[in-house]
Amino acid sequence: MLKPIFKIFYRFPKITGVLGFLITFLLTQFITLKDYQLILSKEEIETREILNTVERNISSGLNYAFAATRTLAFLEENYGTLNNFDEIGKEMLKNQPYIDAIQLLEQGVIVAVYPFEGNEVVLGMDIMQTVGRQEALIAKTKDNIHFAGPLELTQGGRGIVGRYPITKAGEFWGYAASIIRMEKFEEMMGITEDMDKKFHFQLSKIKPDSAEEEKFLPRSNETYSGDSESVLMDIGDWTLSVQLKKSKAFETVYLAAILRLVLATILGFIAWYLAHLPSLLRKKINRQTRKLRKSNERFYYATLATSDALWDWNLNTGFVYRSENFEKLFGHSRNKYTDNNDFWNEHIHPEDLDDVLKKLKTLLESDNNYWKNQFRFKKSDGTYAYVLDKGVVIRDKNGKAVRLIGAGQDVTETVMARKNLEKMGQELEKRARDLEISNAELEQFAFKASQDLQEPLRMIRSFLKLIERKYENLLDAKGKQYIHYAIKGSEQLKQIILDLLEYSKAENMGHKERFSLNETLKEVKFLLKAEIRESNAKILYSALPEIFAAQVSIRQLFQNLISNAIKYKSELETPIIHINWHEDEDYWFFNVSDNGIGIPKEFHDKVFQVFERLYSQDKSSGTGLGLSICKKIVENHEGTISLSSEPKQGTCFSFSIKKPT
Repeated sequence: MLKPIFKIFYRFPKITGVLGFLITFLLTQFITLKDYQLILSKEEIETREILNTVERNISSGLNYAFAATRTLAFLEENYGTLNNFDEIGKEMLKNQPYIDAIQLLEQGVIVAVYPFEGNEVVLGMDIMQTVGRQEALIAKTKDNIHFAGPLELTQGGRGIVGRYPITKAGEFWGYAASIIRMEKFEEMMGITEDMDKKFHFQLSKIKPDSAEEEKFLPRSNETYSGDSESVLMDIGDWTLSVQLKKSKAFETVYLAAILRLVLATILGFIAWYLAHLPSLLRKKINRQTRKLRKSNERFYYATLATSDALWDWNLNTGFVYRSENFEKLFGHSRNKYTDNNDFWNEHIHPEDLDDVLKKLKTLLESDNNYWKNQFRFKKSDGTYAYVLDKGVVIRDKNGKAVRLIGAGQDVTETVMARKNLEKMGQELEKRARDLEISNAELEQFAFKASQDLQEPLRMIRSFLKLIERKYENLLDAKGKQYIHYAIKGSEQLKQIILDLLEYSKAENMGHKERFSLNETLKEVKFLLKAEIRESNAKILYSALPEIFAAQVSIRQLFQNLISNAIKYKSELETPIIHINWHEDEDYWFFNVSDNGIGIPKEFHDKVFQVFERLYSQDKSSGTGLGLSICKKIVENHEGTISLSSEPKQGTCFSFSIKKPT
């Protein structure tokens, strides 16, 4: 039935060529379409991930304002804060990186503000007479914090205002409020230069008084065509939107589409050309027949040289020839089973037999000429061996399979070894997943615990200072000393909590990027400005390289080492800290050396251990976690850290950072 159809193809080669072109063109362009859709899907996922990252940054930053505002409301509700508002405000803003000011409002009138300087103009202002009245009422209605804004601040500039309602004796009294200027708010969003180049960010909200949408924080006035994702942030009724500036889907698949069109044209031409060559095909078949005769001779000699069990199955007669290695490998007489059906049925494992017979039938009925299968074969001693069977189909001029020639190889050892490796790999993968989940849960627990522990500690310090000030005339020297010890202990405990949090976070080094260490050292010097000025320390270094690493972790690494050098300075010399570096093909190497008091050799192996302090609390501050954090940061960057030091001769810390491959 197929012969007349093939004759039509041979008779009309142009139709054959056109059909070949159309079929290939449709298939290849369908693949192009799927590639295009896949790229669009990846862009959508990336946009959503960026949106989630910025949303988490905003929520995390606003949590500081929420904690401060709620604490101020609690103090006012239970103790009153007007008499010592400046001290409370100073203490609260001390550890709040994103809050610019806090306020206390009775009803809607601002009665206290910290810091006072620069904000004095707002005292006495009634917000219920301003455009912020509606959003203040929202906070009162929700009985929870509500972030209003962005607003034009009376003291100048624009900012976000978070208000928390205060209730006294069951009645609404007023608000505790925190102010975040827009500059800090943009910093809070954590939008990097690379993100800004690739994505457009926008925050908007519906004004409660006019029901109009207001857009703010625009990154560009241009319009973009990439994927756009948005999320509603109910803490301020904001809508955060992220849009990919330019989709690369089309330009990525454009060249592939052209090449596939060319391929379809070539294949159409080949189909047309082959339709002219039936005689050539017949010649190839005849030549293949001659080669087959020669292959029989090669087959015979190959049986003498190989360790595999060679076989030749005549599909017309059912006779099977097997080489002598068949007896060596499996113990059966090679002349006992000449009927191939009995061979399959009696020796292939019952669980494998149906699959083998099905694949064999499919092979013989198709135009595929290559056989490959693996199954379990029963040996003469009753055990099963794993056999890898490979063969080739010999067909007559009509395409019918007439012979199947191949070889069987005992691969039992290889299969068992692979299964053992797969089992070990699965166990290792499970352990890795369990460890990753455990690390994530531990980091989250450490963060939550540190937040929950810091708030009561702040209250303890605040109340101890209030007791000390209020009852100063009633306390003797011993009582004042006890209060001093208690305050100092709470501050030490707070530092331990913060260091433990940093230590737990050091395991997750975060996003790697390329950055300049010169800029990082400037940031470190700014963070340590007070210590450097107090000790007159000098930090000397030449031009530092650009490296690819986790910038926040590397900044903390240098900050800890320089801070240690200043902390353990010599009483007779001004601290001088040298930073040197070199590199090879795989690593950057750094040395941070000082002229401080040095470290005895017996302590060199202990300084990197958790909570290991060489000096008592009376002689030096610290929790013993700084160098442990340094060690973890370096190891996360596939490097090592060590020190060389002698008492009174200074200390040199040496560490390496692996380059990207």
